[in-house]
Amino acid sequence: MPRERTAFGFVLARRFTLSPFALFVDTLRLAGDEADRSQKVVYDWQVLDAVGLPIRSSCGVEVNPTARLGRPEDFDHIVVCGGLLTSDGGIDGASRDFLRAAAAKRIPISALCTGSFALAELGLLDGYRACVSWFHVDAFRAAFPHIEATAEPVYLIDRDRATCPGGAGAADLAGRLVRRDLGREPARKAAHILLFDRPRDSSDRQPRGALDLDVKRPKVRDAVALMESDPERRLSIREIAEKLGCTTRQLERDFLAETGKSPGAVYLDLRMGRARRLVTTTDLPMIAVAAEVGFVDAAHFGRRFREHFGCTPMAMRRTARAQASGS
Repeated sequence: MPRERTAFGFVLARRFTLSPFALFVDTLRLAGDEADRSQKVVYDWQVLDAVGLPIRSSCGVEVNPTARLGRPEDFDHIVVCGGLLTSDGGIDGASRDFLRAAAAKRIPISALCTGSFALAELGLLDGYRACVSWFHVDAFRAAFPHIEATAEPVYLIDRDRATCPGGAGAADLAGRLVRRDLGREPARKAAHILLFDRPRDSSDRQPRGALDLDVKRPKVRDAVALMESDPERRLSIREIAEKLGCTTRQLERDFLAETGKSPGAVYLDLRMGRARRLVTTTDLPMIAVAAEVGFVDAAHFGRRFREHFGCTPMAMRRTARAQASGS
């Protein structure tokens, strides 16, 4: 017998991030509700767990499961909420088996925040594209080089898999599902009640934190996006200008006006920012880090890194590990 409501099952990782979970659920609630009574009219959702114990979020707030892990086919959609990165993605064995079974039955699965790491670890993103936060994308690519990962859109839907970097992107992804089911007005209503100007689409880009640039000129914004997507520096500044339909000189003038730096200097800042994340968040050998950010040898990379940050890559890695261990 068909279900009266579209059923969502949530799998929460240990120390999951609370905001993506709450924003996703509230978008479903507000879009599918009637008369703002917080009723499950169009959508139903259950927090799933094997033993029924409270699940603690990364901020310490606990969520009580509302149903035991059972048959994946009891749900129309499974959502995995990730959190602090661990070797198993914070997902217990029973939940991992549940997710594998759901994938085998072709039930759509969405990953919020670092839930993409959990799905990738299970092999459930093999052959799919994944959207990861710019803050975690380097670690994701290092751990799963066979998966095409991007840190550009606020979410990405690839067939029966959806991934988003978390935060407000979870509301955007839920809003996209609402638009598919109910149309634009319910999705817009939910966004407005949550005080978002509009539901963003997959064509909207994540805010970037690498350089904290607030650029207004379209050519500079598009050039920075090209640079961020090409950390190995396969593109020259001339080639970037050609792709944007302008001259190198025009691009240089726009960069100086917006950032006070040349395009080449901004490009190097972006590459060094990515190098720092790889150094501090992965175990990649330095020669591999150098290659990832477009240097032909580790010695040249080490010199430029020290000029940029005032210490060697190995010294920064040791400091980061010591801070992480609390020593």
